Amino acid sequence: MKFWVINKWQILLSALVLFFMLALVIRPDIYMDSCLRGILIWGTSVLPALFPFFFFSSILIKLRALDIIGAKLSKFMQTIFHCPGCSGVIYLLSIISGYPVGAKITSEMYQAGTLTRNQVVRINAFASTSGPLFIIGSVGVGMFVNHACGIIMLIAHLLGALFNGLLYRNYGIKNEIQAPPQPIQKTQSILSNTMYDSIISILIVGGYIVIFNIIIDMLFNIGLLEIFSAIFGFLLNIIGLPTSLSTGLASGIFEVTRGCLDLSASGLDLKLITAFACGLISWGGFSIHLQALTFLNKCKISIPFYLLQKFTQCIISAFLCWLILLFVPI
Repeated sequence: MKFWVINKWQILLSALVLFFMLALVIRPDIYMDSCLRGILIWGTSVLPALFPFFFFSSILIKLRALDIIGAKLSKFMQTIFHCPGCSGVIYLLSIISGYPVGAKITSEMYQAGTLTRNQVVRINAFASTSGPLFIIGSVGVGMFVNHACGIIMLIAHLLGALFNGLLYRNYGIKNEIQAPPQPIQKTQSILSNTMYDSIISILIVGGYIVIFNIIIDMLFNIGLLEIFSAIFGFLLNIIGLPTSLSTGLASGIFEVTRGCLDLSASGLDLKLITAFACGLISWGGFSIHLQALTFLNKCKISIPFYLLQKFTQCIISAFLCWLILLFVPI
């Protein structure tokens, strides 16, 4: 029975991949533009923003510098989140640089023997965040044309991550087994290995951005996004919310930037779409998830549990954003 289930999934995934390849052959003009647009986004925005963080943070981890800095935060982080002090540094680096830096640094510290698998899971609950440049600059100012919206979303997003960390603070604390730390490499080896790993990592991020840019366009062109949008519209109607939110939510599940853009074009109340956009940013989208899981896969993290953590972070952040907007005029 198990073998037959695996085969069915293989058939389904194979058919899906063949469908995407067929779409590329039928309309190469459209999807070459999608590919080039993804490369442009990666080359002009993501590469210059993330690559330096990938490189320098990796060096700090290999030199054990984050352990020294984290020692100052050890008592606080252990009390609040049941995590070592270095997790506070991971959170700070994540909120400065955005997705998927938190996942990459956490994975590297796990491989260095600094963190256990259960600690990785607890840290991921609060150190998986977007950055202020995207939230305030791209979404707040660029899409919503409102600087205050961006600031409120950033505050709710970061607070939501911390509350999400509290939700999972007791995960696996009874079965904690610390792995022995790995020896520090020679300086020459650190530089060369770090440069190689950072280049590979940034290329992986770029690859997912390009592929998802193509997939989103395909889903839109064949009408699948409309089906997802109709499902969301039905659910929103049941709970008494405007069905116009459905397009942004449907696209935001896959790619957060497009989801926020669709929300900004919905013409709905600014407070409402700000709260939902904050939720989408905290969710991250499947494009971000696959980037993060590429690194966290080395930590043997459960994919369903990872998605659960991001879902709860999404709900908490959206709720906090709505609470703030009840008292803060925009």
